Order: sequence, then structure tokens, then C-alpha cells
Amino acid sequence: MTAPTKNAGDLRVGEQVPAAEKTFSAIDLVMYGGATWDWHRLHYDTTFAQEMNLPAPIIDGQVYGALFAKQAVDWLGPRAFVQRLGFRMRAMAFAGDTLRTEGEIRDIRTAADADVIVLTQWLMNGDRLISEATTEIRLPH
Repeated sequence: MTAPTKNAGDLRVGEQVPAAEKTFSAIDLVMYGGATWDWHRLHYDTTFAQEMNLPAPIIDGQVYGALFAKQAVDWLGPRAFVQRLGFRMRAMAFAGDTLRTEGEIRDIRTAADADVIVLTQWLMNGDRLISEATTEIRLPH
């Protein structure tokens, strides 16, 4: 059964978003390339990546945004809508890496038709910052 969508009245600024982890295999990267039509060899070809002095294929930067959106919607519920998501890449991540999304509520805005929850999120590989985001989620009243 799907959990209900959270109510903004039950949320607080500073509240932590439950962390989520995903380990990316080479197969994951090929599947993502197929879904997004991004077939650059750096995202799936181990030999090519190593010839470029990289340890493994690079996780596509678009994945970072997908992870931020998934973390927010999984936590807030099925009626949550990503209104705006902006992120900055800080480091590369590679096939085999386990990425962890973390975050907290930075602001809660009330409007006539919906509430907007503003999240600050981080994507980590161990203790290394990979990306950071600001995500605005609309929650219905």
C-alpha cells in the first residue's frame, strides 16, 4: 500500500529528509543511457573510460537530478510535485559507487492552492560531496 502524501502542517523547517542510497553498476548506466538516449561512451564503456584515465564509466550528471527528485517524492508522497529543481555538480561519480542522498527542509511556504516545501539536498559518495540541490515541492492542501 502506498503511504499517503504528507501534509505541510506536519513538517518543520530543519527537519531531515530520510537518506536514500543507490549503488550504480555498469548495467544501471547502460539502462539509464537507453532511457535518456545519452550514448556517450564515457557512461558505459569501461575500456574507453580507462583510456581517458578514469577509474570506470562516469555516472551521467542527469542521474543526480533524478536521485534528488526521487528522494523528495518518495518521502513526501505520491501527490507531491517537483515544481523546481536546481543542482550543482561538485565531483564525478563512477560505476560501482554508492551514492547517498541527504537533505533537510529549508523553507515552507503556504499559498492558496498548495504548499511549497523547499529542500536543501546533498548527494554524497562516502564523505565526498558529489552534488548539492535546492528542490521545491508542491503539496496539495
